[in-house]
Amino acid sequence: MKPVEGYEDYYFAQVPSTYGDVQQRWFLFLNKKRRQSEQKTLIRKMEKQSLKEARDLEKLRKKAFLCEDDALQAFALWQKQSKLCQSGSEPEVIRKPCYSGKGRPPSDSKPDHFEYFVHGVCFVACEKKEHAQASLGYFILSTNELDQNRLHAGELLSTYKSQQQVEGGFRFLKSPDFLVSSLYLKKPERIESLLMVMTLCLMVYAAIQHRIRHELKKQSRVFPNQKKKPCQNPTARWVFFCFQGINVLTVNNQEQHVVGLKEKQLTIIQILGISYESVYS
Repeated sequence: MKPVEGYEDYYFAQVPSTYGDVQQRWFLFLNKKRRQSEQKTLIRKMEKQSLKEARDLEKLRKKAFLCEDDALQAFALWQKQSKLCQSGSEPEVIRKPCYSGKGRPPSDSKPDHFEYFVHGVCFVACEKKEHAQASLGYFILSTNELDQNRLHAGELLSTYKSQQQVEGGFRFLKSPDFLVSSLYLKKPERIESLLMVMTLCLMVYAAIQHRIRHELKKQSRVFPNQKKKPCQNPTARWVFFCFQGINVLTVNNQEQHVVGLKEKQLTIIQILGISYESVYS
C-alpha cells in the first residue's frame, strides 16, 4: 500500500472494478491511527467475551445431569454458542453416586441413582484474534471517475471526509431550534419552497461559521467552547447561543446603548469587522 499524499497515517491500494456494468476504481484505505485505537477496543471486547464464556463453562461444570449423554450434549451446546473459547481436549464426564439416607452410607450399600458432571478446559486460539484484527482500520471508497489525474486518492479521501460537514449541517436543520416539525405542508410546491428557505439558512449558517473559524485562526485568537476551554473552531450554533441576553437600552427616547456584551462576544464582533462592530456599537 502507498501513502496518501497530504494525509499522515493513511495508506491506499487501487484496483479496477466493474459494478452494475459501470467501470470504477476501488480504493482500499488503511488508517493506522484508527487501527491502533480499534485494536484496543477489540482486545477489551474479546477479553470480556472470553471471560463470560469461561464463567458459563464453570457453571456448566457444577450442573448435575441424569445421564452421560445429557452432560455431553450440554457441553456441545456451550461449544456451539461460544464465539471465542474452544475446548482444549475431549470433555470428561464424572459419575457421582447419590444416596437417599443421611450421613455416610455403608460400604456395601448401593446408590439410589447417579449424577453426571461434565468437565472441560477452554482456551482462546491466537488465530481468532489475528483474524479479528485483520480488517481493523480498513475501509473502501469507489469512484466512476477513471482519470487518475482528475481525481487521485488524496482528493477522493478529502471529498469523502467533507461529507460529514454537509451531513452535520442538514442535521442542524432538523433540530427543534428551527421548529420545522410545527409546519405542515401538503402541496409539493410549498414543500419545495420550505426546503429552499431551509437550504438558504444552512448556506448562511455555514458561511458565518467558516468566517468565524477562519478569522480566529488568522488573527490567532480563541473563543471558549461549551467546556469553557479556548478553541478556534466553534460551531455557529454555539456562537449564536452565546449572543443571547444582549439588549438595547434606550435613554430619553434618544440615546441607545447595547448592554450585556461580554469579552467572548466582543471577540466575535471584532474579528468579523467594521460592519458587525457598527451594529453593536
